[in-house]
Amino acid sequence: MGRPALRDRDGDVVRDRLLEAATALTIERGFDAAGIREIAERAGVSSAMIAYYFGSRRGLYEAMFERAIDSLSSNLEADLDGLPPGADPIETLIRTHTTAIAAEPWILQLIAREVLATDGSLREHFKTHAGPEPLGLVRRAITDAVDRGALRSDLDPVLTLFTLLSLTAFPYLIGPLLGDQLGIELDDAFRERLVDHNLALIARGLRAPEEETQ
Repeated sequence: MGRPALRDRDGDVVRDRLLEAATALTIERGFDAAGIREIAERAGVSSAMIAYYFGSRRGLYEAMFERAIDSLSSNLEADLDGLPPGADPIETLIRTHTTAIAAEPWILQLIAREVLATDGSLREHFKTHAGPEPLGLVRRAITDAVDRGALRSDLDPVLTLFTLLSLTAFPYLIGPLLGDQLGIELDDAFRERLVDHNLALIARGLRAPEEETQ
C-alpha cells in the first residue's frame, strides 16, 4: 500500500495531533486504556496514521516519551539561561521540574512500569535519551553552582540531583495511589504547595552559608 500523499507541513500537524490525543487520553485514564482507534478518533484521523507515523503502539509510546523529555530539557535550558550571573539555580530547577511533571504525570507511571522494571520495554530507550539531556543539564547546573559558591562546597552534585528528583517526582508517583488516604489532589494548588514546601525544606540544607559566600 502506498504512503499517504501529505505535504510535510500537513504531516507534522497530523503527527502532533496524534501525540496530543494519546497524551490526553493517557492523562485521563492511562495508556493501556486508550485503544489505537480511540486515539485516532480523538485526533480526527484514520487509525492507519498511527502505523504510518509511529510504526506501532510502542513507537507512539516512545514518541510521547521523547516529546515530554525534550520539552523538559528545553524549559530547563531556557529557565537556567535566564538566571542572573551567580544566581542559585535550585529554585528554578525545583519549579521547572515540578511544573513539567504536574503537566504530564503519566510519564512517571510510564517510567515505573516500562523503565524501572528490569524487563521494561523502554529501559534502554530511557538510558540513551533521558540521561544525556535533562539529567546532564541539571547535573551541570548544580556542579556550576557549587563551583561558584552559590551552593554548599561539600555537596555531591550527583546525590543532589537524586535528592531534587526525589522531592519533585515521588509525590506524583505515589499520589495517584495514596492521594485519597492522605487527603491530597494533584491539582495546581498542590503543585504550588509542593514547590513552596521543597524550597523551604532545602533552603538551609543546600545553599551555601553566608560565611562561605563572603
